Amino acid sequence: MITAVEVGYFKRFEKQRFELSDHIVLAGPNNSGKTTLLQAIMVWDLALRRWRERRAGSTARDRTGVPLTRKDLTALPLREMSLLWTDTRTAFRKEDAGPDQRPSQQRVLTISLNGRTQDGPWDLTFEFRYQSTELVYIKPSAEQIGNIPKAAEDLKVVHVPPFSGIGAEETHYDRPYQDLLIGQGKAGDILRNLLLEVYQQQDKSNWSALCRQTEEIFGCRLLPPEYQGRPYILCEYLPGIPTGKGKNGLPQLDIASAGSGFHQVLLLLSFFYARPASILLMDKPDAHLHVILQKQVYDWLRRVAAERACQLIVATHSEVLIDDTGPEMILSFFREPHRLIAPVERDQVTQALRRLSAMDILRAEASRVIL
Repeated sequence: MITAVEVGYFKRFEKQRFELSDHIVLAGPNNSGKTTLLQAIMVWDLALRRWRERRAGSTARDRTGVPLTRKDLTALPLREMSLLWTDTRTAFRKEDAGPDQRPSQQRVLTISLNGRTQDGPWDLTFEFRYQSTELVYIKPSAEQIGNIPKAAEDLKVVHVPPFSGIGAEETHYDRPYQDLLIGQGKAGDILRNLLLEVYQQQDKSNWSALCRQTEEIFGCRLLPPEYQGRPYILCEYLPGIPTGKGKNGLPQLDIASAGSGFHQVLLLLSFFYARPASILLMDKPDAHLHVILQKQVYDWLRRVAAERACQLIVATHSEVLIDDTGPEMILSFFREPHRLIAPVERDQVTQALRRLSAMDILRAEASRVIL
């Protein structure tokens, strides 16, 4: 699991460390940095995969960085690479250069992940050096360049954005193009692809589980996706659950006919079963869901994630999700990002926390006066 993320000159954060837990909820107002933290983890993961592709097995003592183009950066679409840097400044100015820096010297963007396994703690830092509007060079920090922790290599990071609409038709896309659409916030455009992936898995238990949960939540039955011999993926459902082997006269409807709450839950389930992950980044999984369904889906996610030893990192505005999470598992983005309870404070506030909900604490943080 990831225990902390530290960034330098990444987007809105010049220097910031985020302390995490085995399951963490990112809570705070709009534009406070919740999604930025998810993006930092995604960019770090992309850097690691690209480094391994280009430098695996290299014995060079001083390895140069590997190129990462703007088009490679599917995790977050950018008009130009300088937008990764705080205030878009890729070099130091005279007024902000420190004692060890000179004006026009490059500001090296860094993203560090700390983690913990049964074998102990690990950490890995990637450095990003600006080259042009289309290109940056990446490499691990000097002391780690030939010693990538195996625990870091074993991480499987999956990002689940909120549902954003679904098209009338959807053809089959390869994984890089799916990742590009996800980075552009068009997750609805690959919903049928994800359902087809789950259905085509050799182990049919995931498809059975997805169908069962859809029936429990919405009282409707998913039909197997069809693609062979068609120009598009056909995904349909029955608006009810037949009592026998037939369809009991129920019409076959395209999934685009359903509501946005159905699409949001189907997207979450499809990602969960199509993309096995050790780190699951979820951006507003409560979008389009009424409050009862928010809690139901959130409880299911936590339960299954625990069974699969998958770490959830959830960005949300939902009071339901926040109230249903222990304060020690909330990373507050009011003012500076911080865990609501530091370990040294826990003994002092345990009794008070039993009388306050997590939402009460967040509201108190945002207030100027507390009675």
